[in-house]
Parts: sequence; C-alpha cells; structure tokens
Amino acid sequence: MVFTSFDFAVFFGVVLILNWRLRSRADIYPQFLLAANLLFYGLGAPRFLPLLIFVGLANWFTARMMFGASQNKRRLWLWLDLTLCLGLLFFFKYFEWGVEMLLGWGPAEGFISRLALPEIFYPIGMSFFTFQGISLAIDHYRSPGLEPPDLLSTLNFVSFFPTVLSGPIQRAGQFIPQMKSVKYEPENFNLAIVLILSGLFKKIALSSYLSEIIVRQVFQVPESFSAAAVWAGIYGYSAQIYLDFSGYSDLALGLGLLLGYNVGVNFNAPYLATNIRDFWHRWHISLSTWLRDYLYISLGGNRHGRARKALNLFLTQFLGGLWHGAHVRYLIWGAAHGLALIVSHFFADRRRDKERKLDELGLKSWQRQKPRFQGLKKFLGFFITFNFVSLTWILFRAEDSRRALEIVRAGLDFERAGLGAPLLVWLVIALALFMQVIGGGLRNVFMAVQERLPGPILALWCAFWVVLILKLGPDGVLPFIYFQY
Repeated sequence: MVFTSFDFAVFFGVVLILNWRLRSRADIYPQFLLAANLLFYGLGAPRFLPLLIFVGLANWFTARMMFGASQNKRRLWLWLDLTLCLGLLFFFKYFEWGVEMLLGWGPAEGFISRLALPEIFYPIGMSFFTFQGISLAIDHYRSPGLEPPDLLSTLNFVSFFPTVLSGPIQRAGQFIPQMKSVKYEPENFNLAIVLILSGLFKKIALSSYLSEIIVRQVFQVPESFSAAAVWAGIYGYSAQIYLDFSGYSDLALGLGLLLGYNVGVNFNAPYLATNIRDFWHRWHISLSTWLRDYLYISLGGNRHGRARKALNLFLTQFLGGLWHGAHVRYLIWGAAHGLALIVSHFFADRRRDKERKLDELGLKSWQRQKPRFQGLKKFLGFFITFNFVSLTWILFRAEDSRRALEIVRAGLDFERAGLGAPLLVWLVIALALFMQVIGGGLRNVFMAVQERLPGPILALWCAFWVVLILKLGPDGVLPFIYFQY
C-alpha cells in the first residue's frame, strides 16, 4: 500500500479510530500498534516481513546484552550487531552489483557464470528500518546506564508504518516515549490536515506532472531535445525529487500527528540554501543528522584537526552515496558532495578565524566593516548551490554515469535543434521554488481558515482539495522515488 491509494485510506481510517480508542490501554495498545505496523508492511512486502522483525529483535537483544556489561563486552556486542545488520543490508543492496563486478574480472568470470545464483529482490524500506535499529544499539552503547526499551516498544519503533518505507528516520529516545502519551492536541490535528494536503499536492499534482511531461523523456532520449528543454528536464528532476520526497515526508508527518506522534520535520526549504553545508541542514534532515551522529562523529568528526575533518566529511558523504545504491553514479554523487562540503567548511573556518582575530583585537560587532554586496553574495550562493545540486541529481535519475554525461553534453549543445519544453513545465519548476519561500506562511493561512470551520464544513473543505488535487494529477500515480532506497 502507498499513501496515495484508496486501500491505504481505508486502512488508515480504521487504524486511526482504533488508535484513539486503545491509546489509554497500556495493556493492549502496543500489541495493537504492532499489528497495524506489521499488517501495513506485510500487505506490501510479505516475503520480507520476517526480515523487518529480525532487525528489530537483533537490535533489541543487543541493547539488552550491553546493559550493565563491561566496556569490552559492550563493544563486542555492538560490533556483532553492526556486522549482522549491515551485512544483511549490503547483501540485499549490493549482491547483484558484486556479481556483475566479478563477471567482469577474468579469473572469476568462468567460475561465477557456472553458479546458479538466486535473483535478489531488495526489501522495500530496508535502509530506513535498518538505520533506525542500528541507532538504538549505538545509543545504548554510548550510554551504558540507559535502560533498554521493552521488546514491543522496540518492534513498534522499527516498524512504525508512517515512516517504515521512506522515513523520516526515527530515534528511539524520541519515538518510544510518545507511545506512552495519550494527550490529544487539536492544533496537531489541524496541522496534520494541512501537511497531508500539502503532501498530496506535491506528489500527485506537481511531481507526477514533471515526471510524465518532461523528465522521463529527457533522461531517456536527451538527443531529441533542445538544450533549453534538456535544462528543463534537469531542473524538472530537481523539482520532482524535492516535491516527491518532501511530499512523502509531509504525509508521514501528517499521518503521525493524527496518530499522536511527531516524527520530525525532514525538509526545510532546501533549495533556498546559499551553500552546500546549509543545503544538508535542510535536505533529508533525518538522514543527514543520522550520518553526522553515527558516522561522521564515529570517524572522529572535527576533533583531530582540519585535515582529518576534511577526510571525515568526504568519507561520510561518499558512504552516504553508497547507501543510496550499488552504482558508480551514486559513488560519484557522494564524492562530489563530499568535496563540495570540504570547500564550504574551508571558507566557513576561514571566516571564523577572522572573527576570532577581530575578537582578540577587541573590536565590537558594530565597529567591524560590514560585507559589501551582501544581497548579491547571497544570491550567487543560492545560484551556485542550486545548480550544483541540480547537476549532481542527474546521477540519481540517469540509468548510468555514461548517460548522465550525455545529458550534460546535450544541455551544453546550444546549437542543436530539438523538441522544446512546455511553458507550464517552467512554471511548475518556479512554483516548486516559490513554495519554499511562502510555505510557512501558506500553511499558517490554511490552519487559520480551518480553525474557524465546524466539523462538517471542514470535512467538505478537505474533500474539495483532495478532489481538486486528483483532477490536477495525471492518471495513475508513480511510486515515491525514495522507495527504492
């Protein structure tokens, strides 16, 4: 089931009613929530339901075994858990890639080709629920006195159905305490409606339109389009992936709020960023903070000098690229963002050094010379960042790195004639950017209007917007992009 389907609407309606009827029943509520979570995942990927449960059990057991144990034993249990969980993730995600590499290596080609290798299907959502489980184990390793949660709470944390497929990636310390809260907040209900409408509009009306009208064709046959149309496809995919994934995150946050859970904001106007550091503070926040807390800091962070910090930044982004998939294009994407982060941090460190020297001289902030052309510098920062991010997104959408290079070449061949892009495509791309400027204000307007509506009128209000969104969207809705990760 996907959030945009009628089947899910029925499923969620039943779960929502039972959720608030049983929320105060501590004796049966955890079992009910787990049944709903497993039913949701099982209806979509029944063959991998045991894997989801196993990941939850493995990390719960690890946390239990580390509690009260010595440092050496806790380290041993953590490494066993990481080896098991990451080993499973690597197997499902990179098995076929590894076989292809071996087939291209002469000494192993003959041997591998004679083996009857199974066809491996990637479990939907595995990266997300595996990362959640691992965070539980690492948190309890870092905090020896932290008592581990009970088994049902752990399984609910790992399998929570609004987030299990594509996040946001949860933290046990934030999610599990919410299971014991029974407080109903009307403001959250109002916000949830706005977020759900926002997610549906982004996904159905805008993201699907860009995919069907320009992106798919440009990335399949870039040579058939003019350079301007190729750039429409490139920028269109930047808008599409934002609208698609932030739309899913809006839906997950809205559904969670209706159930009484705050799963966290995952996007904060990322295309308004003026440098690549700022972009990663705004894009897929739950993943970027996970990589920071559990990978970058574990590698040493910025504790061992700037050269080591640069290496850690690069490795974090490079491995983040590998997390997205077993393709060279994802590794190039991760490496490009790693190098960009190194450059961005270098200039930020230089500015801090300059500020420190001014402080040592005793200059007050009002005595310092203000930067000239500040507005122009911010615009240039936005322009460079947005175009860098858009160009690297090509590696996500193209079938391989060679096709990505062909798309870039087609976009730079301004003398070639070809098919153009409809004006509406450019308007939708502009709208995707503009929504990030006015999104907060527009949300507040919707909430203010809804607060004044009685129940029956509010229902008609929601029905009106849902019908309008469905009318604006194309026939059939494509799966969410991040389902494949």
